[in-house]
Formats: sequence, structure tokens, C-alpha cells
Amino acid sequence: MEPLIDEAFLRRLANLKFIVKGRRKGKLAGTHPSPRAGTSVEFADYRSYSPGDDFRYIDWNLLGRLDRLLVKTFVHESDRPIYLLLDFSASMRLGNPPKALYAARFGAAIAYIGLRELDRVGLYPFSDQLLPSVAPRHGMRQMTHILHVLQGISATGTTSLDRAVEGFLAASRESGLVFLVSDFLSRTGYQEGISRLLHRGDDVVVVQIVDPGELHPQLEGSLEIHDVEGGRAVDLVVGRRTLIQYERRLEGYLQELTRFLAGHRVPYFLVPTDLPLEDLIHERLRVGGVLQ
Repeated sequence: MEPLIDEAFLRRLANLKFIVKGRRKGKLAGTHPSPRAGTSVEFADYRSYSPGDDFRYIDWNLLGRLDRLLVKTFVHESDRPIYLLLDFSASMRLGNPPKALYAARFGAAIAYIGLRELDRVGLYPFSDQLLPSVAPRHGMRQMTHILHVLQGISATGTTSLDRAVEGFLAASRESGLVFLVSDFLSRTGYQEGISRLLHRGDDVVVVQIVDPGELHPQLEGSLEIHDVEGGRAVDLVVGRRTLIQYERRLEGYLQELTRFLAGHRVPYFLVPTDLPLEDLIHERLRVGGVLQ
């Protein structure tokens, strides 16, 4: 099976950090435990020794086995998790590349950045309800688990963002940084679900993934249009007037979504699948104040 994301790309993500305001309640401990009374820490991972690190946290057993100086890192239990809510409904399998594949690769990249920062990262795929999920954990073993789940998911079923968020809120115990990734083709809407996330105290980042052909269809003549989620087929004669009407309705929908998210100060990114993933992460998310 072709890797979801290659190691060379992941290495280029290594220096990125999240800067969404209010993401953490706690504070990371790199090489020392917290001096604050009542705050516990737990082992998270290893990193290479740097001059000035406390020798007490070098793992001498690993030095003997691997001939490398590795330092234990710890994280406070009060840090806030990163949640990946990824849409895997039937409409996400459309496009070239499929929107679901782009979403999975983006989710893998965000998971890697979070785990490198010693965050807990969890994966919550959905269609019209929450699908089998990966609870938030620390450490690079979690990356392997997330990649395994992402590679095994098939995009199927209808979309219901509000129901999926309801299931996610029931499954997750605390607020965190939520990446909501979808094409937003949800007949039941999205306002209630996003409002409930914000009410709980989650920081939400919305990434709407679309195929370029959805933004500017290249269609003409007599066609049979299939609804991949509802199963209906409609015969249409597509001409210039039809395309203009479609683009106007789409523009109105996107403007409504943009106004709603802007009114709640939710970072929003409209992402066509022909945009290189590296450009989305290194440029758009950085300019949008999500990463630095």
C-alpha cells in the first residue's frame, strides 16, 4: 500500500508549532517536572540531547544500546488535546485526488506536528455519525495508530456535521484544539455543531476541502447527475445559464459559511485539492494564525 504521507514531507514539518490562542490550560515540561504543587507530569517521548539539558533526564540505558544521548520529555496532564474531526462521507470520495485522501493526508500532517510538540492527538472520523475513533494519546506510537486507521477508512454514507459533533462531544472528555475537516456538503447544516464546540470551550479550525470541479464545473450538454449520498439520479441539460446559476448559489453558500465562522472568530480555510498540501500547511495556516 502506498504510504499516506512520506518521511521527507514529515521532516519539513518538524519546526512548526501551533499558535491558536487559548490552546493550552497547562504548560509543557521539556526536561524537568513542574514545580507547581498539585500538578503531575507523565513521560511522553524522547528527543536528542542538547547542550544545557539536565543530565538527570538522559536515558543511560538507551545510550548503551543505541549509542545516542536521548533525553526523556514530560508533559503536564493539564495540556489540552488536539482533535482531528475528519469527514469520510460518500461525497468525500469524489475528485482527483479524492477529497477523502487529501483530508487524510492533512490529518496525518497535523497529527505529526502535534505529537512532535508533545501534545495528545486524537482522531475522530465521521459521516452522518461518529466512526470508530482513536482517543488522544502522546508519543509517536500514536502516529502509527492514526496512520493505520486513516489508511483503512472508506468514504461512505451521508454527511451530518451536527450529529457527528454531538457524538464527538459525548466521546471526548475535555475541550481542546479541534480541526474540523469536511467538504461541508451537509443537508442538516453545521451551525449547531460548531456552536456546541465553541460553547464547550474548544478552539475550532475549519478546513473545507473541495474539488476544483465543484468550484468551476466543466460540464456541458445532456447529463445524468448522481447524488452519491442520497442515491438519486437527475437528468439535466447543462448550458451556460445553468452553470452561472450553480456558481451563484455556491458563492452564496460559501459567503454564508464565511460570515458564520468570522462572526465566531473561527479560522476558516477553503482548500481545493489541487493546492499542494505543503502550501496549505506552510503558507495558509501560518498566514491564518494557526501555525508558526
